[in-house]
Formats: sequence, structure tokens, C-alpha cells
Amino acid sequence: MKDLMVGKHNIDQLILSIGKELESNSVLLVTTQNPHIGKWGMARLWRSWMEPTAAYMRRNKITMPMYVGMKGDQHGEREFNANDAHEAFTVHWLGVDKDGQRLSWSKSGRDDMRAATKGERFMAMLKHEDWAVEKGIVLYKPRDSEYSALKTEHDGI
Repeated sequence: MKDLMVGKHNIDQLILSIGKELESNSVLLVTTQNPHIGKWGMARLWRSWMEPTAAYMRRNKITMPMYVGMKGDQHGEREFNANDAHEAFTVHWLGVDKDGQRLSWSKSGRDDMRAATKGERFMAMLKHEDWAVEKGIVLYKPRDSEYSALKTEHDGI
């Protein structure tokens, strides 16, 4: 089922869509969200934080190996980039679940990873934001985002 903006005027359209989905699936997972978070979901905001994070790593002469040999030996080096930051800090802040399965930012999981819950993603972002503040890294934090809404709720403001 695709995302659908629902109001009192079109709730019947939602019911029809769910009914069609239930014809081929016995159970559905239904998620609701406030429409005012815009397109700044936590995964998208997280990705936007990775370039300033990578820039910090480059300024501090952190590099990545060009490749790792069969025995774990590293060869060559290249600049640290936003994808490297995403991988490194996803492992660091999200980590693995109690069964040792790596957590993913995707909402459905992928590549034998479990999708992190909203709470797990939120906590990873809080940790990264704290780390970034400590390092002097400026991170973009739109007020109208899922993260900001959760942070306001969490802080009780």
C-alpha cells in the first residue's frame, strides 16, 4: 500500500485500500504519522547529517582503506565520505539487537538486517547529535521533522 493522506473526507478510500490489501495478506501492519513532519523522516535527516560528519572525519585525517585483503590487511587509502560515515555510525549507534542481528535504518529491514524501531532510530540520533555537539559539528535540524517532534515529546517541552 502506498502512503495516503487521510482526512474525514476520504477515510472510505483508506478502508477500501486496506480491504484490497487484506485479500492477498492475512495481516497488515498499519502505521500512522502526523502529516506535518514533511519529508524529514529520521532516516532522511540522518543521511543529511553524514556529510558534515564525514567532513569532520576528513579534517581529522581519518581515511578509509582502498581495499582489505583476505587476511584483513589494508591496502591504500581514500577520503572518508558520507557513506562511510553512515555505515560506521549506524554500526556504532544502532548496533545489533539482543540476537546479534544488525539493525537497519530502512523501515522494512534489508540484507539480513532487522529494521530498527522508531525508538532505536531516535536514540541513535540523540547519541549522534550529542557526539557532534561535543566535536563542534553543526548538524541541520529542521523544526518540522519527525526527529524534532520526538525530541520535543521526549524532553517534555
